[in-house]
Amino acid sequence: KEGRLVPRREPGAVLHDPSLIAARMVRLAVHGTIEAIDGSVIQIEAQSLCVHGDSPAALAIAREARRRLEAEGVGIASFLPPHVVSRSIS
Repeated sequence: KEGRLVPRREPGAVLHDPSLIAARMVRLAVHGTIEAIDGSVIQIEAQSLCVHGDSPAALAIAREARRRLEAEGVGIASFLPPHVVSRSIS
């Protein structure tokens, strides 16, 4: 209820469904609310969203999140300046 992350070892702490995750990301980005693990709704001012790359569904999650966030008019940007991103890709 305080807006802190739930430890990954606790049941329900890690989500795997790309559609559910994307919906939660949109809700947070657009409305500033998130559903806590106990079902309560809390207000949070997020500065960024991230997708952990160590999940088997990471690519599907990132694609679905991007699609839905862009559909809602939410901007997508890198934390890194463009010159750093272009160097790391080549």
